[in-house]
Amino acid sequence: MNLRPQPGHQNKNGINPITNTPIDYAQRGNQQPYYKQPYPQPPIQYTQNPQQYQNPYYNQTLPQVVQQSIPEAGQKLPLQSDAIELDHMNGFSGRYRDVIHLHPQKESTIVYALAGLIVIENLNDKHQQLFLRGHDMDISALTLSKTGRYIASGQMGSRNAKTPEAPVILWDFNSRKPMQIFRGLRDEITNVSFSSDDKFLAATASNNNLIIWNCQDYTIVHNKLLEVPINLITWCPPRRSSTKHSQYLIVTSQSSNIFLNTMDFDVASMQYQLKQASCQLPSSGLVRNYTKAVIDQNGDYLYVGTHAGEICIFSISSQQGGLFKATIPVSNNGVLSINIFGKNLFVGSGDGKVKKLTGNDTRWNLEREICLEGRMNSITIDPNGNELLAGTSNGRIYRINTNHLDSTIHTEGHLSSVVGLSVPLNACDLFVSIDYEGVVMVWDLNEMLVITRCIPINMNRIKGSSVYLDPDRTIISGWRDGFIRAYMITNKPISPIKWEIVNAHKGAVTTLYSDSNYYLSGGEDSIIRVWSKTARQLITQISIHSKEITKVFPDLMKPNLIHSCSADKTIYTYDLKTDKKVIQHQSRNGILLDMTQRKDNELELITCGINMPIQFWDIDIVDPVQSIEVNKLNSIAISPDGKILATGSDSGELILISILTQSILGKYLGHSSGVSKVAWTSDQKQVITTSYDGTLCLWNIYL
Repeated sequence: MNLRPQPGHQNKNGINPITNTPIDYAQRGNQQPYYKQPYPQPPIQYTQNPQQYQNPYYNQTLPQVVQQSIPEAGQKLPLQSDAIELDHMNGFSGRYRDVIHLHPQKESTIVYALAGLIVIENLNDKHQQLFLRGHDMDISALTLSKTGRYIASGQMGSRNAKTPEAPVILWDFNSRKPMQIFRGLRDEITNVSFSSDDKFLAATASNNNLIIWNCQDYTIVHNKLLEVPINLITWCPPRRSSTKHSQYLIVTSQSSNIFLNTMDFDVASMQYQLKQASCQLPSSGLVRNYTKAVIDQNGDYLYVGTHAGEICIFSISSQQGGLFKATIPVSNNGVLSINIFGKNLFVGSGDGKVKKLTGNDTRWNLEREICLEGRMNSITIDPNGNELLAGTSNGRIYRINTNHLDSTIHTEGHLSSVVGLSVPLNACDLFVSIDYEGVVMVWDLNEMLVITRCIPINMNRIKGSSVYLDPDRTIISGWRDGFIRAYMITNKPISPIKWEIVNAHKGAVTTLYSDSNYYLSGGEDSIIRVWSKTARQLITQISIHSKEITKVFPDLMKPNLIHSCSADKTIYTYDLKTDKKVIQHQSRNGILLDMTQRKDNELELITCGINMPIQFWDIDIVDPVQSIEVNKLNSIAISPDGKILATGSDSGELILISILTQSILGKYLGHSSGVSKVAWTSDQKQVITTSYDGTLCLWNIYL
């Protein structure tokens, strides 16, 4: 699927920003790590008292707007024109369990978690994406009701409150609006599950709490704090009872026990009561921790996966409870996901295998299996049983044919903050990104799929910090161990290392540049170093800054002039020929995070950062010659024709600014956290943005 804009195409629908590292609590007091900061909140329609969401990095309360729908990612904000559109947002929160679902009624519609967003996507057209926005941290649990009418999502504990509250949001699928925000759980939502008739929603959290809500009047039906965490929760089909209210059976697991909970309406108290009974297990020899459970369509048999890699089978009834029937060894490294469709049972395991078993009741036989990359944390089946989607721990979504288990990659992405981005200057077919956990990805810009990955061979994963794509298409990458490593681009899943510069800096290599003359590197050690292109030997070093280097590059007209900016609020121009400083600029406020250079006029330097406007600096004048009052920008890039600035804000927006008129052409909401990097493609048709939430956005430009 080609994601590049075609003629006439229209859509149908705590990291420290300087060093890209977690902030040291001892030095920063109670300030939260930048890479874990809450996602900024757009206006939301509340059905109870709205809570103020704060960005702890800037300590600013975001505006509250009641009775207004949630803007979707890519939706027009004030000052926005039709000159740009969000083509595609890329990523998947694969580290969490069961956070991808095929809609039970709408064919080819998938719903999945992506950082703090819920994505509703057409499986056959990646252009067709809608986004539900309401969480301020990663979504850790997600489910759809059996009819597809509701979505429920739960998150990691919020950092906006004194206690790590983890709200659960009930969404109306058709209107794409929140119906209710349920509170009372903390730390992390681990399970959310609807009853088969959509009337009740159960949720568990890592603080050992279980709450069941009524989805019609939003009241709490059951609330209990347990001594042991609940591993799983699954509803049986509702059954008739002696009253006009249905009886519900709920399967839960705690430690090595399976429980069958009966929820009956008590006429005397006029409310539902929950009674718990243990499922009968063999008297000895079967002590397991349970991971995931499914129930057959008749509600007679329960299939439960274990950490030991087995499926335990129970018969269930309201009279006899749960009776153990059999155990089927299935996989290594545990059963992590299960789904059932008719006489087919699909099992995903920790060893990367998806297995298809056929049979019924207690008799099942292995028919086919396939081995993929990563732990199989999610499996979902389409309403017709023809295709399943598997979500893996390495951020991939696979499409798998249920007949022969043939697979293709649908989506893949980073699992941690994206801290580096580079686009070639003379081509529009690929780009490169690097994340904090040390994974370099080379992307096909047409398909938005990974061509290859580059990972240092080391027992302890090295953290990434910067990346630059050399004109000869060698990937130059900077790392937190102070090394500069170069990789070749191949068609292999993992590309080999080409060369490395050992201990190029003390601490992280925070910025890189490469051309036909030399390599430039700036480090956390406040030093700029120039390296020979052939032997990669140190030519010279520039020690004029006092803090981390945030950007370094040569002058557009005179490559002997090196421009650099730093967290010490200074911008320097240094002449390599004379080995002397040409000029020093001093920013009075904030912290400089990024810099680019104007391509016309006097070729001024343009900077942005925290608590400071965009400023223009002339090489002959100490003070800024021009400024644009746009604050809280993490990244800036000038268009190939030199007329437009693309900037990335800390609230996840792409902001386009006309250099000629100094006016904002538009603000475009994308990511659920701050934009970390922004870059233009060489044909100026697209802009790429990356974020601290691990996502990438591809924007089409029609200016």
